[in-house]
Amino acid sequence: MLLKFDDNLKTGVPQMDEEHETLINLLNRVSMLLKSGEKAKAVDFFKNTIASYVETHLSNEEAFMESIEYPHLEEHRKIHEVFRREVHKLLPAIESGDYHAFTQALSLCWGWLYNHIAKTDKKYGEYAREKGLI
Repeated sequence: MLLKFDDNLKTGVPQMDEEHETLINLLNRVSMLLKSGEKAKAVDFFKNTIASYVETHLSNEEAFMESIEYPHLEEHRKIHEVFRREVHKLLPAIESGDYHAFTQALSLCWGWLYNHIAKTDKKYGEYAREKGLI
């Protein structure tokens, strides 16, 4: 599965849009590695790059929402926390070589990323625009 970052995924917040595009590109790289039969490289890339990038991005996003006094920050933070828990729950199995856990985590990231950006993240972009902050 390859996803293209397009206007449907833009929040209008340059830093967040760049980070979302980077995350999509990283996940696309995993998909390309899998397509070319490089399962071990795909798993390593996910464990060593994507898991930490997701954490960095979520922290940056929460800091941005805090900086603009986004009224739905706590609700958004809780959504992030559920996602973090789900991914972190799978990491030990991935570390021990459980390919099924890896595919679950990858699927979780793809589904969550697209739905979360397109629906939830766009709201803080709209708020920032309405307040003249971007």
